[in-house]
Amino acid sequence: MPDAGLVLIGMPGSGKSTVGSLVAKALGRPFLDTDTLVEERAGAPVAELLRRRGEPAFRRMESEAVAAACAEPGSVIAVGGGSIVDPLNRWMLWHHGAVGWLDVAPDQLAARLRADATERPTLQPYEPERLAATASERAPAYRAATWQIDAAGRPASVASLVLEQLGSGRRTGRLLDLEVRRHHPIGPETARIVLGSDLTAADFQDVLGERRPAMVVDRRLVTRQAGMLAHIGADRCLSMPGGERVKRMRHLEGVLEWLATVEVERDTPLVALGGGTIGDVAGTAAALYARGLPLVHVPTSWLAQADSAIGGKVAVDLAHAKNAVGAFWPPVAVISDTAAMRTLTPAQRRDGIAESVKAALIGDPPLWELIERRGSAALHADEAARYAIVERSARLKLAVCDRDPFEVNERRTLNLGHTIGHALEVASGYRLGHGAAVALGLRGVAAIAQERGADPTLSGRIDALLVDLGFTLRVPFDGEKARAALRGDKKRRAGRQRWILPMEVGRVVEVDDVTEAEVGLALGAISPEAA
Repeated sequence: MPDAGLVLIGMPGSGKSTVGSLVAKALGRPFLDTDTLVEERAGAPVAELLRRRGEPAFRRMESEAVAAACAEPGSVIAVGGGSIVDPLNRWMLWHHGAVGWLDVAPDQLAARLRADATERPTLQPYEPERLAATASERAPAYRAATWQIDAAGRPASVASLVLEQLGSGRRTGRLLDLEVRRHHPIGPETARIVLGSDLTAADFQDVLGERRPAMVVDRRLVTRQAGMLAHIGADRCLSMPGGERVKRMRHLEGVLEWLATVEVERDTPLVALGGGTIGDVAGTAAALYARGLPLVHVPTSWLAQADSAIGGKVAVDLAHAKNAVGAFWPPVAVISDTAAMRTLTPAQRRDGIAESVKAALIGDPPLWELIERRGSAALHADEAARYAIVERSARLKLAVCDRDPFEVNERRTLNLGHTIGHALEVASGYRLGHGAAVALGLRGVAAIAQERGADPTLSGRIDALLVDLGFTLRVPFDGEKARAALRGDKKRRAGRQRWILPMEVGRVVEVDDVTEAEVGLALGAISPEAA
């Protein structure tokens, strides 16, 4: 029996169980239904479990059923409709084998569900509009399937279509395929965000399209990404060093001059292949050249995939002000492959996970719990946890930026830990890594928040998590330089500094009345001299 299995996903009523059993019989493979596994283990129907134990408890049981099903090599699995929302479930299922999305129109789904004796309380009443809304929420996972099947026909016909596609040999590394609003008057109205692991050449081509792009690439990736460079052509690729020191005006000018020499046109995509600093320099160039080139981020670091490639802010530094020269220039596409992080050291991954800790504190308690449980392992060999943490971080930022694209309100919360963090980077001459600086910044603002009524356990939980992840809790720095950098922070308004304070996991507040004494308290919390 082949090791590669088959997974059928789709809305309830799409026929996954019936079609799956037919396909399994035709292939001579075991068939498993995750809802059935849950019911067998719990001794009660799914509807009763949802009512009696609640949806969070049911989802935990569902994840256990997914793991059990994926442990059966070569099996055909019919997956409960909502289980694919969890990125850890999706990782297991997509790595089990080919994934087929059984797609049925909402009105037909409603008719099927009304005729079915199985109760589905989370979808009642069975109205097309409600089902369409649920399908839309799950669409980014559905679109990441290996192939899409029109499941409107009879089960036997749909099973034949599945078998036909299974024989095509097509594969994909996509795990999430989002379409988001781009929020800019120049260029397309929407952008495509693809996240995955071991993305294929077809995945990249599907996103990039037929237009031949130009590319700015971190020179350390030239040999690792030889296939992509060969596809684009050496004459269309500019390699440059990564790192914060490349984010200066002279390097930006060099990119702009290069774009002129390769004669790009206004609709030529500019691909930024590398970490956050390459994305910033190339992104700023894309915003400026020809008054706006289509920008495509291909982030290769944790920090870039979880944060900097998302949201459309691009900038370079001045000597005394980080990210002081820039623009809002949203990408037309982001292609994130977590496999790119395999070549990074744990220390390099740690530099990025600080942004995920920040995201969890801002508004995602389950992400915080995931980092507490598996964050340290994700820095090393746990690729499933690494992917799930990155996805949840990116989705939180996408949601915040969609609600506040130009940072007039909620988006300012994404600066949590960055006010002090950026000041420490400037004070160090950008020798202190961004992740280490953000981690220290989180400790500093937690000290202020603790004096203002934050959860009394929060500061200790932050410290414990940062230690578990390998961060240093105190570093030597020049206090006067740090304070001067704070005074030059670009987020000041009318001379008042805006601060984001963590009050509990998942809740932050914005204030502009932090006193000099409180600044001293925050800096003291991260200074070795105060230990």
